[in-house]
Amino acid sequence: MQQTYKKNGPVVIGGIGGSGTRVVAEILLRFGFYLGDDLTSTARDNLWYTLLFVRQNWYYKNRNNKQAIYTGLSLLSKAMITKRIPSPPELEFLRQAVVPLRGSRSFRPVIKRFKQAWKMPIADSHKELDYVGWGWKEPNSYLLIRDMAEYFDNFKYIHVIRHGLDMAFSGNQRQLFRWGPLYGVEIPKSPSGVPVASLRYWVKANRYALRAGKKLGHEKFLLVNFDQLCKSPESEIQKIISFLKISPSREVYEEALSISKEPESIGRYRDHNLNQFDSDDLSALQRLGFTI
Repeated sequence: MQQTYKKNGPVVIGGIGGSGTRVVAEILLRFGFYLGDDLTSTARDNLWYTLLFVRQNWYYKNRNNKQAIYTGLSLLSKAMITKRIPSPPELEFLRQAVVPLRGSRSFRPVIKRFKQAWKMPIADSHKELDYVGWGWKEPNSYLLIRDMAEYFDNFKYIHVIRHGLDMAFSGNQRQLFRWGPLYGVEIPKSPSGVPVASLRYWVKANRYALRAGKKLGHEKFLLVNFDQLCKSPESEIQKIISFLKISPSREVYEEALSISKEPESIGRYRDHNLNQFDSDDLSALQRLGFTI
């Protein structure tokens, strides 16, 4: 049984929620990357990563605890590709992730997910020959870039960035409310304060990711501009292909191009008053390559 694809990864896709990570995940799926069996139907988020790491109280307490983070990453990789029995520390890590869900509608699906994770995965079936690598997509993954790079030998990370002002007027502000205090961003007390806080979070969170990426270097970190991916998909997809060191067929390449369609929400910020935003945040936006 061929196992070479397991050595090519993980390739992780992250970014601010709503920045276009789903489109990049769809492209990698077309290219033959195994992103897990347990994904949200539309966003393609890896639900194992969400369960284990997108826990606000846990992360605030353990973000500098490498042992705890490595335990979770080990459990994640076992659930996805190796199917080895979890160690006692890993089982305890899982228990702590699941117990707070007891009594909620999420509890039973999580238990079902745990049981299914150690059955023979699709990646070990006859389809395995189609895979060229593995990884996952979960926007919140950007928080663990440094830890994942240290833990996984063949780690690569794709960070997706979208125009910060379009993001400021998005209905998806979960990261702002979950992680804003990490960067000193005050949680808005009313809906009218969301755009300003959202842009500030966008600036600080992307700066964090880009600083981490600069240390990793171009072999392990790729920045994908979602706006450019939609407007000029050929050049951005070629960057992804070069970064992943793969050679997709012409047919697969054409399929990938067809995914990158410009959504109606691009440029929505032009319908809003921009005087509310801090000049420093607008300057930072422009320094990251976006026009106003």
